[in-house]
Amino acid sequence: MDLAPTSNDIEKARETIEGLVHRTPILTSQSLSKRSGLNVLLKAENLQKTGSFKIRGAFNKVLHLSNDERQRGIVTASAGNNGQAVAYVAAHQSIPGYVVMPKNANPTKVAAVREYGAEAILYGKLWDDAYARSVELAQEKSLAYIHPFKDRSIMAGQGTIGLELLEDVPNMAAVLVPIGGGGLISGIALAIKQRKPDVRIIGVEATGSANMSTSRDSGKATDLEVVETVADGLATKKTDPEMFAIVDNLVDDFVTVSDQEIVNAITFLLERSKLMAETAGASAAAALLSGKVQLPKDTVTVAMVCGGNFDVAGKLHLTV
Repeated sequence: MDLAPTSNDIEKARETIEGLVHRTPILTSQSLSKRSGLNVLLKAENLQKTGSFKIRGAFNKVLHLSNDERQRGIVTASAGNNGQAVAYVAAHQSIPGYVVMPKNANPTKVAAVREYGAEAILYGKLWDDAYARSVELAQEKSLAYIHPFKDRSIMAGQGTIGLELLEDVPNMAAVLVPIGGGGLISGIALAIKQRKPDVRIIGVEATGSANMSTSRDSGKATDLEVVETVADGLATKKTDPEMFAIVDNLVDDFVTVSDQEIVNAITFLLERSKLMAETAGASAAAALLSGKVQLPKDTVTVAMVCGGNFDVAGKLHLTV
C-alpha cells in the first residue's frame, strides 16, 4: 500500500473524527494583508483541541486500530504537540498512553501530556533521539505505534484541514504550511491538489532546520548535520525518503524563516490578531511578514497557524 493517502482516505478520515475535533475558524488579517500585499486569511488550528492540528491525525489513526491493539496501549515520540494529541486520545479511549519527548521539550507541553494521563518519558536532545527510544518502547511493551507523520492514517487526518479550506475559502489560490516531518503539508496538499491542482502549496521551514528544501536542492532526501532553531515543532534532523518524495511531488515552493523572524511573527499575531501562536505555529506568518512569499498582488493566501502551545511562563521575553 502506498504511504500517501487517497482522496477517499481523507474523506473517510473526516467522517471518523467528526464531532471529536473542532472545525477551526478562518480569520481575516488586514494587517498581514497590508504588510504582504496579499489577501491573507489565517487557519486557526491553534484553537484546536490540545492546541494544535495533531489531534486530527491521532484520532484517525487510533480509531483505525483493532480493539486489541488499542487496549494494549499506544506510544509516540514528540517535541510536544503530537504527544499532547496522543495523550488526549488515549484518555478519551481509556487506554494506556506513552509519549517519549526530548529532554529540552517545552515544559508546558510535557506537563500537558502528564495532565491528560499519559506517561511522559524524557530522552535525548532531539526528536530523532526520542523517536529511537519510542520505537524500542513499542517493542518492549507491545504497544501500537502512533507515528507523528509517516503514516497513511495520520496524513489523512491532517488532510481534513485541506477539505475545510476548500469549502471555507473557495477562491483560495495559495496555502502556506509549516514543515517539520512533512505530515501536515502532505495531508493538506493531497486534499487540495486532488481537487484544485492550481492552488500553490508553499512549505515554510526554519532556517536552522530546512531539511526538505535542502533535500530538493540536492535532488534526494538529505539529513542535516546540525539543527538549531527556536521552533521545536520544526526541528527535524533526518529526512525520511518516502516523506520527501511526497512533499517534493506536491509542494510548489519552499520558504525559510529565521528564528528572529519567527519571534517577530509571534508578537505580531498576538498584538494584531489576538492569536497565541507557538514558534512553529507562527512560521507561516513569519514568511509573509519577512516578504519572502513571492505571489501576485492580492492573491488569496491562507497561512496555517498550526499550533498555539507557547510556553508563556518560560518564554515571555523570548529573544534570539
